[in-house]
Amino acid sequence: MNLYKETLESYILHHRNNNSPANDRVQQLTLLTSILEENFKFDQIISLETGASQTWIDGMVGYYFASLSNKTGGNFYSVDLDEITDNVIEAYKNIDPNLEINHHTQDSIEFLKNVPEIPNLVHLDSWNFDLMNPLPCALHGWREFEAIEAKMPVGSIIVIDDNWFQGTILEWVYRQDNVITNYTSIHINYPLLGKGAHIYQWVLPGDKNWKLLSTPIVGVNNKIIIQKTE
Repeated sequence: MNLYKETLESYILHHRNNNSPANDRVQQLTLLTSILEENFKFDQIISLETGASQTWIDGMVGYYFASLSNKTGGNFYSVDLDEITDNVIEAYKNIDPNLEINHHTQDSIEFLKNVPEIPNLVHLDSWNFDLMNPLPCALHGWREFEAIEAKMPVGSIIVIDDNWFQGTILEWVYRQDNVITNYTSIHINYPLLGKGAHIYQWVLPGDKNWKLLSTPIVGVNNKIIIQKTE
């Protein structure tokens, strides 16, 4: 079993053991694993996540990236505007006490402009997506991309979370204190809504130094996956 499949299986096991309701994360990481196996050629993985993973309610995807980095002798960094609590640190320790996590409390764009180490695998997942007001998170995602992309070496991969393609009917859930209070059905008529909307439209023509590795899947939450080519 290779590094990526081993990490995915470990993630799925913890996902089940913690009764995570974020089932789309398994599907997303299964696709990402296949793409990394085929396209990612670095022996040492330096990974970075904006919007720090904190609970299994949201899927705790940071564990996947942290595990890949630790297994290859690399480092994993996460940054969040909110202060990292002891609960987050404990969440990682409960998964694997040997995981080394470098948490930073800072604006993600400023952090990316002055990263302590140049990453080759980045997960952009800050600024919560709001279907009723989707533009701010898309703009924030673009500004994060602008801050880091030129620094990354050729062959690097960026993953952008929370994207829905045209034709999707999204059940938008309203929560208060993690309790569902209401929901509504929204038909997405734009080509794409989500954190990676501007990045996707920029890369899509195929004339940039980044290319799309992921393909649209209508009806589900997509991670947009792109790779630096030159």
